[in-house]
Amino acid sequence: MTLNTIIIATLLISPFVSASTTQQKLVVGFGEKLPPFVFPQSNSGLTVDIITAALTPLGYKIEALYYPYSRRAKDYKKEKIDVIADINLNTANGSLLKGYLSNESYTYENVAVALSKNNINLSKITDLKSYSLLSWPSAALHLGDEYAHMVKANPRYNEIHDQSLQVKFLYLDKVDVIQMDKHSFNYFRTNIKDIDTTQKIDRFALFGKSPNGYLFNSKKVRDDFNVQLKKLKESGEYKQIFDKYLE
Repeated sequence: MTLNTIIIATLLISPFVSASTTQQKLVVGFGEKLPPFVFPQSNSGLTVDIITAALTPLGYKIEALYYPYSRRAKDYKKEKIDVIADINLNTANGSLLKGYLSNESYTYENVAVALSKNNINLSKITDLKSYSLLSWPSAALHLGDEYAHMVKANPRYNEIHDQSLQVKFLYLDKVDVIQMDKHSFNYFRTNIKDIDTTQKIDRFALFGKSPNGYLFNSKKVRDDFNVQLKKLKESGEYKQIFDKYLE
């Protein structure tokens, strides 16, 4: 093989080599345990699959970390992670997080749940201040001022990061009311096997829908994500992701 042949071969091969070795790693902070949105053991779930499906085709490599919201926020501020999930304007402003917020990517629909036998009636958020209430970390930031005021007025309000324990405590009658996303509640109620979850319940849709997305430390990556998210929705792949977990 002549020198010229070697040079030509190198020029032909090198673009493909560089393309396969220049993936940009993105460290993304997700919730620790939040079915069907996050399944840490399998690196999957709605929020994991959406950002992976959107950015992987562009050469980004998603490295997922799973831990509670407060730690995610701290690590994002310390630049230990590049992207943080479960963000809306309320949480970004409440936690003083700077960056570039994506378009709406998924929606939580939080409900208050009580055992029917306790005859609890809730018509507005302020009614919750009269009951022991178990919620999830930083709910007061996510759900707005009315919820935050109720939290301050309720001495029996607590938050816990393991949402399976919310459901267990409700059915064990250790707490009057729990507050969580309706899909997460359905998942835990179906999959908890060590306690009786057949008791009748009442659900109260007090909070409305909570649009969420991702906060990026890079405007370019955020813009790339928004473009790809639109494509996922137009192609039907976005719906397929939801159908996979919610059917």
